[in-house]
Amino acid sequence: MRVIPDLNKFISTEEAAEKLKYHVEHVRRMMREGSIDGVKIRRTWLVRRVALDGYMKHKANMAKHDPPRNR
Repeated sequence: MRVIPDLNKFISTEEAAEKLKYHVEHVRRMMREGSIDGVKIRRTWLVRRVALDGYMKHKANMAKHDPPRNR
């Protein structure tokens, strides 16, 4: 039996993309690659709110074209 996660701890990829000013597909790719934590329930990706907040704080001091840095 599969346990359904508390959906209040997640937001949609569309909401995350809007906050990050990224394309929705880029957010999904980030989750597949492990750059940001989320879950896939059937065909729907959901982003963990805590992971999104952490990612946004990490990237806040970086310029758009800075090379990636270690977390």
